[in-house]
Amino acid sequence: MGRRFRATRGEVEVNLAAEEKVFLTGLLEVLATVSQGGNDRAAQRLHVPVYLDDPEANEEWWRLMGEELSAARRADRHVFERVMTEQGRVRLSAQDAGSLLKVLNEGRLALGARFGVEVEADHEDLPEEQREVMDYLAWLLDDLTTELTRLL
Repeated sequence: MGRRFRATRGEVEVNLAAEEKVFLTGLLEVLATVSQGGNDRAAQRLHVPVYLDDPEANEEWWRLMGEELSAARRADRHVFERVMTEQGRVRLSAQDAGSLLKVLNEGRLALGARFGVEVEADHEDLPEEQREVMDYLAWLLDDLTTELTRLL
């Protein structure tokens, strides 16, 4: 696989094939189905406790900060959607590339949770197609992280 991201002059150039953009747009659909409770493994993975030993403080944090986090996630997803709908190469500011990174990671976490990945060893037990999806997303995350690091 060739590189999909390249840092240049304070920006990150995104070069995803049209098929990749169609596939990755599916992450937005996955994230849109994540509920805020119940038995949804994806929701549990994305709504982690902030205070492990203090349920009351954790509830208070989510009450005070939960909407701000949700708003930030919506903004990140808007950037992600824009990138996936633009034709050809896309140039992003470091901030927008960070938004892309966050959504890719949230999608990977949500899918991994729904696939039943709880520890690293679970990856090897996945059906081949699910393992390939997880590997592809991990590869994209690694490539984008590397390029964002070049901007520091």
